[in-house]
Amino acid sequence: MKRAAVTASILVAGALLAFAGIAAPPRGVADPPTVSSLRSLLEKELHWGMSHQEVIDVFNNPGGYFDREYAPQIGKLQPGVAMSQLEADRENRKANFARGYSVFLDTPTGYDLTPLHSEYTYRNEEGVEPIFKDGKKRLFFFIKDRLWKVYDEIPLKADGPLGGSFKDVVTKFNGLLAQSGRIRPGAAAQDPELTTADWQDATTHLRVVDRSGEHLVGVVLEDKTTLNNLATLRANKPVDPFAIDPSISAVTKGGIIDPNAAKSAKMDAGAGTAPKKH
Repeated sequence: MKRAAVTASILVAGALLAFAGIAAPPRGVADPPTVSSLRSLLEKELHWGMSHQEVIDVFNNPGGYFDREYAPQIGKLQPGVAMSQLEADRENRKANFARGYSVFLDTPTGYDLTPLHSEYTYRNEEGVEPIFKDGKKRLFFFIKDRLWKVYDEIPLKADGPLGGSFKDVVTKFNGLLAQSGRIRPGAAAQDPELTTADWQDATTHLRVVDRSGEHLVGVVLEDKTTLNNLATLRANKPVDPFAIDPSISAVTKGGIIDPNAAKSAKMDAGAGTAPKKH
């Protein structure tokens, strides 16, 4: 038991040193550590490849997550106004969730102004379905209407389940997974933009994203098969609003030439050669 405790302490200490910038692996070096399974981090009714309607049904159908969430409270009440209000609140949440799905087409969205802007692309049949549950915001990401990513925005609280800092969260996951995560320092305009710890199992990639500036942490589960095929699935690349139109670029490839320039030059060359008249 003592040896196991010492080993665990070394793993945690190593993670904290890495987060502090000591012996952190260079960006892009090595793979995230492999753990036995990440399945317990995703509800048993959910699995990769579900359509957005199937995900909605998991929460909204009779006996689904919303019904189970409200059941203990409703069970304590007698039929009447209070019970009716609670049931109405449950049904409103179901309705909001059912109509919350949106697809990233051509029109910019509010997500572009948040740290989530790198989690999706436009014009590639990608969509998102948000939900507020258990004190956190969760976003289900789809591509070709197949669930491939679940992103939880979890408040950082000293008395919360994951702790009050990014270091606390990494330490929690190191212990839970019995493996120190890979620490990747964040840098603007690079991957990752924000400091990230990650792990993987045979089918899923787990990221813990440092969003301490917003007093929260991002906990992200991703389908590895989709992740490895994003270059193909995202055939439409981002459009540069400052790029030159291809038709204009083709015309000006050899430089801009004034068709009257030669004629003008010839006329200028002959100027002043005629004899002056007095």
